[in-house]
Amino acid sequence: MIDYKKLAGEKINSLIPYQPGKPIKELERELGIKEAIKLASNENPLGVSEKVIKAVTEALHEMNRYPLGDAFYLRQELSHFLNVDPARIIFGTGSNEIIELAIRTFVKPGEHVMSYAPSFSVYGIIAQANGNSCKWIPTKERFKVDFEKLKDAIEDTTRIIFLANPNNPTGVYFNSDELTDFLNFVPKETIVMLDEAYIEYVDAADFPDSLKLIDKYPNVMTMRTFSKAYGLAGFRIGYAVGNIEGIDMLNRVRQPFNVNMVAQIAAIAAIEDKEFVRRSIKVNREGKVYLYKAFKELGLDYIETQANFILVNVGDGKKVFDNLLKEGVIVRFLGPALKEYVRVSIGTQEENQIFVNKLKKILSKG
Repeated sequence: MIDYKKLAGEKINSLIPYQPGKPIKELERELGIKEAIKLASNENPLGVSEKVIKAVTEALHEMNRYPLGDAFYLRQELSHFLNVDPARIIFGTGSNEIIELAIRTFVKPGEHVMSYAPSFSVYGIIAQANGNSCKWIPTKERFKVDFEKLKDAIEDTTRIIFLANPNNPTGVYFNSDELTDFLNFVPKETIVMLDEAYIEYVDAADFPDSLKLIDKYPNVMTMRTFSKAYGLAGFRIGYAVGNIEGIDMLNRVRQPFNVNMVAQIAAIAAIEDKEFVRRSIKVNREGKVYLYKAFKELGLDYIETQANFILVNVGDGKKVFDNLLKEGVIVRFLGPALKEYVRVSIGTQEENQIFVNKLKKILSKG
């Protein structure tokens, strides 16, 4: 009998798969309830832009054809929007594929990647699946990045440093001065991948303009996504901007038709629908103010965020998470490392109010 575990090896056997937020339909089926709300996966509560729906619908008759392997039209649209050379852009099935491409392309046996903790667990999962490891560097008080510890941890075998800004799951950010000081220290053979999945929601005046850093620091790449503010999580499309030679190397590893045609068409329409993005940002900022106020009234400590979610200390995160599920509200419990917290995505005003009311009910019972 074939032993698949032996064939896969210990690196794969010991992998703990990424656990996404529970889907609404699954919760409703399990508990026999209706009208559950999901505030667990940092999705856009406004849904999908009408312009995206129209563009996708009109293109459905073309789906018998393969997509453009280089996403030419989307590349041109995005290059104009970002004011960068099209040759500096690569697309992937969400930022996750960009992470995987970078590790597969640049991290050799015996080398490792690095990030700060807590942060996006996928960095470590993909590194381990590739036969490498991720060195996690603890953050400072209130989850601020400890750049001095990061500097001390860099070795000759540190090939990629992943820096989520704003960070997931904390919402914390680092500023332009902190980043440039760090980049001036990092060896030129170590790649710094800036994960800016939530950048559209940022309102901090001193947030780094990473696209302007690429010429001065050729070892910098910036990852972004259409999954959040653009509302295209289900389409699975993200991108990276970087040095032309680095992007060329990633393209050599990238599968020929990795981003499907529907996703490419949806992303073009999403870029053009600036009003939808403005409304998404407005709803998020109003929701953030509302939730901050509610948490203060409940006496709950929370971490100020630059993203579309808030990490809030509820005492016993797993208990509150489970009880909210029973009330038809899906948030995110992030495991033992953040056992006192839950992470709640900022929803519509109605969703935010439902969440707060259910949270009050649960906390009042102790």
